[in-house]
Amino acid sequence: MDTIDLEKLFQRGYYVTLGATSSLLEVIQEPAKREENFRRLGRSFDEITQELAEKGVTTEAEARSYVDKFVAQQVSGKTSTESEVTSLTTVTTTARTVDDSAPDNVSDKFEKPNNTVKASMRDEIQELTQQLASLRSELQNLRSN
Repeated sequence: MDTIDLEKLFQRGYYVTLGATSSLLEVIQEPAKREENFRRLGRSFDEITQELAEKGVTTEAEARSYVDKFVAQQVSGKTSTESEVTSLTTVTTTARTVDDSAPDNVSDKFEKPNNTVKASMRDEIQELTQQLASLRSELQNLRSN
């Protein structure tokens, strides 16, 4: 099994798990959704996993948006009301695999890629990961003060 295939498998598993967790929380919070989700179980395994993966991608995007708003609020250093939070400028990010040449369709994301990762991209990813780690530690220091 190719490492790229393994990465795609874990990514799909992550999205399916995230979608399933989101669906479970919906069922717990809204009992009316329970019957709707049970009806969905009658479909094929591939259809269910595809739907859960799509829901996982959406849930991840919503969570990123929420975290971006929260971090922007913390960085600005003031407590904001709900209306002020929604007026903050946020940066929309999209999680992608290392192979950016893959199609944007969720079902196509998990196909076998034709390209390999370039060394410059690996170096850039490593540098960004280090920057992210330093920002996290700086944020923790600011919170503790």
